[in-house]
Amino acid sequence: MSVEGVDRVRNFIKKYGIKAEILEFKESVESVSKASKVSGFPSSKILKTIVIIADEKPYIVILPGDRKLDFKKLRDVLNVRKIRLANSNEVEELLNIKPGEVSPFLDEVLKYKIILDKSAVDKDEVVVGGGSIYHLVRTYVNEIIKVLKPEIEDISKTS
Repeated sequence: MSVEGVDRVRNFIKKYGIKAEILEFKESVESVSKASKVSGFPSSKILKTIVIIADEKPYIVILPGDRKLDFKKLRDVLNVRKIRLANSNEVEELLNIKPGEVSPFLDEVLKYKIILDKSAVDKDEVVVGGGSIYHLVRTYVNEIIKVLKPEIEDISKTS
């Protein structure tokens, strides 16, 4: 099992002085449903980090696990024509990590425009990906906003 991703997340948290705790699990947590079951956090408090490609340009989107990305809203926000989810090869190429291991706390994430769904803003304590399929990071939405400086937009719909 590679801990490289977790180490990168740990280093990022330290580098930016983020109030956060890395949680380790015996079962995998690479999807919202698994993360919720294993961690005990409701899906609404699990923020998923998604790589999207809009007009061939990558973006990072963060939204609560109980919501779905609204492609039309995001297309309007970004003022683009074509929008799609990045495939697994693109995710690895852009973030140097496998899908399912993605964390917003990676230096690579800061290279791209980040959009945080406005429904996440009032969540307070949340968990996000931890750099491996066995790790999550417990943190606060205001910490994510402080470090990632995302654009906050309405880009989701209820599942």
